[in-house]
Amino acid sequence: MTPVQEDIYRRTDVGTVGWDDELDAVLLRWHGFASSESFRAHMRLCIELLEATGANKMYADARDQGPISDEDKLWSITEWASQADDAGLDALVIVYPESVIAKMAVDSVMEQVEDDIDRLITDDVAEGRQWLADRPATVTDVTVSELTEPTLEVEPTPGTDDETDSEEGTDGDDVLTEADPNPESSVDSTADDATPSSTESETVAESASSESATADASSVSSTTSTNTTAGTDSTASVDPPTVAAVGGIVGLIGMTLLTLAIGRIPILVSNGVANATLLLGGVALVGMAFGWAGAKLVA
Repeated sequence: MTPVQEDIYRRTDVGTVGWDDELDAVLLRWHGFASSESFRAHMRLCIELLEATGANKMYADARDQGPISDEDKLWSITEWASQADDAGLDALVIVYPESVIAKMAVDSVMEQVEDDIDRLITDDVAEGRQWLADRPATVTDVTVSELTEPTLEVEPTPGTDDETDSEEGTDGDDVLTEADPNPESSVDSTADDATPSSTESETVAESASSESATADASSVSSTTSTNTTAGTDSTASVDPPTVAAVGGIVGLIGMTLLTLAIGRIPILVSNGVANATLLLGGVALVGMAFGWAGAKLVA
């Protein structure tokens, strides 16, 4: 992959403003959602870099950009676009954001612009870079580190090294980035904040011990309750009346099968009605008796 040289003017958690040596253009690369204040600060910084370098091209990688408010949309197509035009911007490429909402925001903004800036809005990085590379550049060989300190009001991302970093570019190329020439260090204050006092450590330890003991007691109580409930459910699962009823039904089914097998109804008494009543009732009662006894034994 062809390395792309990006000279960083200012890098923050939400965006990077710098110079793209391959395109001879001001670079704006969004890293995520930006508040209204941060969004406008980064956009103003692009105009500042256009004026400082005399550049006429700008490449905006908005694939990771978050949604933009209606107020910021209006601001970007009126005030910012007018200032960028006055600063000499002739060609602008915007690579579509991956967020559907942010993409709709870009489309709605582009439909309302009225200025002399030529724009290409695309979701194809290669197409966008080639389009901008084919445009004539007013300046080349820009070194951002030789420029004055940026006036971006948003604090830069801490931990930026002074040496050139090499990272995998989000547009598919290897991007060589030079560190922000004006980093602000907060190492000392961070170290102080990260070191807890002895009293705080003891308090945290005691709190953790107390929480652990509470959790153990709760676990034992839960286990005991579960076991008790399980025993109760096991005992209640055997219901003698229900089993007796099932036994009676089984008895009747057995008598029916026996009658079908021998081809006639067994005769206990000479009266037909009495015989049927005695036969069926006796079988049902015997079945229920066996069912009840079995249920009692199991319980």
